Amino acid sequence: MKEEKRDSGSPRLLTEQEGMELLARAKIPVPEHGIASSPDEAGEIAGSIGFPVVMKVVSPQVVHKSDAGGVVTGIRSVGEAREAFSRISRAVMEKVPGAIITGIMVEKECPPGFEIIVGGKTDPAFGKVITLGTGGTLVEFLRDVSIRVLPIDRAGVSEMIDETRGSRIIQGFRGSPALDKGVLVETVLRLAHLFEHNSDWHEFDINPLILYPHGCVAVDARIYLSVRSEKEGIVQIPSPDPAIFSPRSVAVIGASSDPRKIGYVVLRNLLQFPGPVYPVNPKSPEILGKTAYSRVTEIPGDLDAAVIAIPAPAVPEVLRQCTEKGVKLAIILSSGFRESGDEGAALEKEILEIARAGEMRIVGPNCLGIIVPHANLNTTFDPVSPMNGHIG
Repeated sequence: MKEEKRDSGSPRLLTEQEGMELLARAKIPVPEHGIASSPDEAGEIAGSIGFPVVMKVVSPQVVHKSDAGGVVTGIRSVGEAREAFSRISRAVMEKVPGAIITGIMVEKECPPGFEIIVGGKTDPAFGKVITLGTGGTLVEFLRDVSIRVLPIDRAGVSEMIDETRGSRIIQGFRGSPALDKGVLVETVLRLAHLFEHNSDWHEFDINPLILYPHGCVAVDARIYLSVRSEKEGIVQIPSPDPAIFSPRSVAVIGASSDPRKIGYVVLRNLLQFPGPVYPVNPKSPEILGKTAYSRVTEIPGDLDAAVIAIPAPAVPEVLRQCTEKGVKLAIILSSGFRESGDEGAALEKEILEIARAGEMRIVGPNCLGIIVPHANLNTTFDPVSPMNGHIG
């Protein structure tokens, strides 16, 4: 077996053994297993585990093991285990030339069940997100997944499961028994907690996680750890506040009583919003029947989101007021930033620095606004909002 050589700056893929041990410590069921470095060792491990066993290649270059001939199932004797070791090694080297095989995993073969994928990724904009859906070898073909930004609770995981087409199988389909949704929820919660609270976890996927009428087992795991030098530093991306996606209150900065202006159109569209809507305009005491405020900081109570429709040079100061007020999301409709030249680019850099310092997310600048149908939130110029649905 060869030792892996890797770029010191790229995420490090844990070995199969390391990944399984990490999951086991988190009380996530995994099959009994061992790593073999020779045909004879494969036979010994298989004999000690008990037949039948599955054998799988362990290589950072082989992501889809089955496609590379790196998986043999239904092994029922020591001799078959030895032969499988050699067969896997030959097949992988033929299909993935240059692959570094660090070992062959021998694990207890699990009974068939419903195969699920649970994955996580560090997104540069949203931080850590988790994915759940129908897994196995057809995962890319089926594309039956649900995605959430962390943190997540039991209700959120349950909703993710229900959003997938595979949920019909979990509920019991055409006479088949219902599967253990409760244990699936708990397992996904454990994985989400591990991912969220371990800053060195960069990406992972468990595929498949096999679900049964009683219990589940994680059969295959890929976990990548972030590797950064001290010079690069580590940028911690805070988990976004849920208020970003479902704001409870909104301010329109630059609100106007003039129907020809953007601030009028946006405020008019927001009259259907169920939460408090605050116009901000120092020249008007009232706009469209709502009390107007001179500054964001004068608004009473908490403020989750702000729609900004004022000249670009005034945006930085307003953003500072927003961060002081604790605004989580700023939707900047104003133009005159990077698209307008060097001066605008400098303004855009300034607002980005303000937002980062205040842990505030920005949509824009120079954007059309956003629509969140389930929250009845329409910050665009279009008076008609689409109906609530399942596509996000």
